[in-house]
Amino acid sequence: MNHLAIIKEKIKNDNYANNFGIILDDLKDDYVKMHMELRPIMNNFYDRPHGAAIYGLADVAFSVIGNNQNIISVALECSITYHSSPDSGQILYVEGKLIKQSRKIGTYLFTLYTMDNNKQNIVATMLSTLYRTNRPIEQNRND
Repeated sequence: MNHLAIIKEKIKNDNYANNFGIILDDLKDDYVKMHMELRPIMNNFYDRPHGAAIYGLADVAFSVIGNNQNIISVALECSITYHSSPDSGQILYVEGKLIKQSRKIGTYLFTLYTMDNNKQNIVATMLSTLYRTNRPIEQNRND
């Protein structure tokens, strides 16, 4: 099983992602795309999708792209900026890309958006940094 297949298998069994209905659309060594429906149960007391739900999608994408080399990686810092409030019932997408990777530190940029008439409406952006532990997720796997 190669390194991308390992993390694809892991995300299928992720309780948080499954409870939120988060779907993996695409994964490459330096890119991830995922989505989820913003359901009413995710709304805050203003009846708008909660910022934590939006952040949750970005964080799952960070986990997937950050651990996609079969190396356990942990978050050091995540900074999210909210640009607009999506409507409940919309599909929220996240696309993340690797900005810079050293032996131990990786930095990623995520864009969260909804679609309206084939136009992206930016909801949030997140800049995240991780630490690579050098410990494998799965032992004895050939890439």
